[in-house]
Amino acid sequence: MSTPAFDPDRDLTCPPLYTLNLSAAQRSVLAWLEDHGALFAHVPAPVEEVGDDCELSVSTVYDALARLETLCLVLREPGGAARINARYYFTLHPEMREMITAALAAPEIVPDDRAQAPRKTGNVAARRRRTIRPVDDD
Repeated sequence: MSTPAFDPDRDLTCPPLYTLNLSAAQRSVLAWLEDHGALFAHVPAPVEEVGDDCELSVSTVYDALARLETLCLVLREPGGAARINARYYFTLHPEMREMITAALAAPEIVPDDRAQAPRKTGNVAARRRRTIRPVDDD
């Protein structure tokens, strides 16, 4: 069985958020994570702090994180740090999706023989290294 060809509109997107039937608390927690850099890296998500910032109870934050994790919208590490699924980022930024698609479709850069040869230094640079200049006594 062969794998289907890469399709950026299928492989780098997620369903629209309105189709996921997220609660207000889940949207708030997702926005909190986004505001704290979870689009690009795993960030600590202490439930008490998230709850205080979003004006939610701790149990509501736990429930929201669990639902977001079940939807694979948020990916969690064993230590509790959370990161938003990259597909969500590409859905928000279609221009980035297009740039990555162009990069994946471009041919590979292949070094030629000259790239493998030792680096040459110009005559001026070689002379500059060999010239000893006197220092004034002033």
